[in-house]
Amino acid sequence: MRHGFEDLVTMLLLAGARADSRLAHVDPRACLFRIANDTRFHRQKDPYKTWLSAWMSPGGKNGAYAGYYAHLAPGASHFSAGIWVPEKPALHALRSTFAADGADARAFDRILASRAIRTYLPLETHALRVTPRGFPKDHPRLGLIRARNYMLERRIADRELRERGPFAVLRDALRDTAPFVRWLAAHGGAVENDSAFGFEE
Repeated sequence: MRHGFEDLVTMLLLAGARADSRLAHVDPRACLFRIANDTRFHRQKDPYKTWLSAWMSPGGKNGAYAGYYAHLAPGASHFSAGIWVPEKPALHALRSTFAADGADARAFDRILASRAIRTYLPLETHALRVTPRGFPKDHPRLGLIRARNYMLERRIADRELRERGPFAVLRDALRDTAPFVRWLAAHGGAVENDSAFGFEE
């Protein structure tokens, strides 16, 4: 099972590199989350998970890189893209770009308004209740300034996976969201470092 999923991730990285060159030469094994449960610390005693998942980014699943998340499970498959819990310097850089309200922020608006992105909205931000220090409290982009994450997501039905195949479905999702992820990587400054990424296994 793991080897088949590793092959799928390998193909996705190869295809995805055409839309996001940062994925070139990424080791697919570094992208895979383990399929075994640690039964010592939770009530679920099944030794294996009921899903397969991978975070595809320049650092694999480790490192605070903007990237792509594939999650396959019966009745609960989904694809996500963006940056989850970025490091403080990276988050500040992204917030500052939105606060500047210039050409870069407008480019972000155009990406979110594109037809390819519609089915991945709304943008998930897990926003703070208060405005971060140093930013105006009445800014028109306040929701983006208060954001803690910048993530897109699309649920994937079992029927779609059966009819089109996992590779075609996930490949198209990666291509759809690549402009969004590339924008985050370009404007996050310190997003791409060697710190722990933050997704739970």
